[in-house]
Amino acid sequence: MSRFAHTQVFNNPKIFVSGWYWTFPSHELKKNKIKSLNLMGREIVIYRGASGDVSALDAYCPHMGAHFQEGRVEENSIRCGFHNWKFGSSGACTEIPCQKYKDRCANIPPVTTHPVQEKYGMIWVHAGDQNKAATDPLPYFEDLGPGADLEFLVGRRTFRQCRPEVVMLNAIDAHHFNAVHPEASLLADGMEITAEPQNQRMIRLKNTTGLPKNWIGRILQPLYRNGVLNYKNEYWYASTGVVSLGPDFLQFRLIFPHRPTLNGGTEGHMIFLTPKRRGILGKILARGILWLTDIVGSYFEKGDKNIFDSIKFAMRAPVKADHAMIGFIKHTEAQVTQSMPWVERDNELKGAEVVAIEVLDEERITI
Repeated sequence: MSRFAHTQVFNNPKIFVSGWYWTFPSHELKKNKIKSLNLMGREIVIYRGASGDVSALDAYCPHMGAHFQEGRVEENSIRCGFHNWKFGSSGACTEIPCQKYKDRCANIPPVTTHPVQEKYGMIWVHAGDQNKAATDPLPYFEDLGPGADLEFLVGRRTFRQCRPEVVMLNAIDAHHFNAVHPEASLLADGMEITAEPQNQRMIRLKNTTGLPKNWIGRILQPLYRNGVLNYKNEYWYASTGVVSLGPDFLQFRLIFPHRPTLNGGTEGHMIFLTPKRRGILGKILARGILWLTDIVGSYFEKGDKNIFDSIKFAMRAPVKADHAMIGFIKHTEAQVTQSMPWVERDNELKGAEVVAIEVLDEERITI
């Protein structure tokens, strides 16, 4: 049996790859609002303070375990809804209304915080190995660079009954087009996708062959200077696809982030992007490109839904045409991982000494 039928990381529901994961579209989180999320089995809350900045913390107050979702945002801090204890964006307790001595807030275990960024109209949280958060970049288009100024359109949410890395095979499986996307099969005729790992976090998968040798290829020839159909996928953290396709003068760009669920499924969210252009005409052109990108991306995403809702992935009989997918599987096997569910380890109180402050005539009592 193929060694790709039983992998350690790829398609393993007991673990996830450490890296950046989408949580909510930015427009869903207004100022002074809180949203909660179960991220790979860990309950977190994300809130936007009065300054507009976003913070992410573990969801439970260290006092008695109340969920912060029932609390409220105050300036750039969050108050627990149970006893009004206040915690800053750093996770530190800054006020206990029933406590006379504010300096004793320092004795309260801080709430674990999580690195958070906002980009492409999406709020991202770094999950897993927090020591790597500072050096792990958010996914970006390599040809544009991480600082590119982009217009974006946030598409719809998607759900699949298989792991993210299995869903991501779809875009690099060139020979499935004839069966699943017959309308696009002429364009993909002869497509050869190669796998080129770039670093620990990202692998580039792109078409390296010429234009299709049919009537579509002859029509497209003037649009491609090097005669190669541009189709490139950059896969980050084995969970987010950064896709570019189209002629030299008009690149369709998509980001398709995924996150695994506890039941072995996948939640995704499509994002369509294009570089910003000057002036009102540039703005109109950008919106038109985003609209077309939505049509292209949605066509391929819808066509594969039934396949990935019923698949029981196991590559028992790989063939030569699968080499790009095999390259991605090997890359995934080398990722830094965390166990699923992703549980709290930092500041965990189990077995630790808990101190009650200013109780029974202000004596400090160890429980």
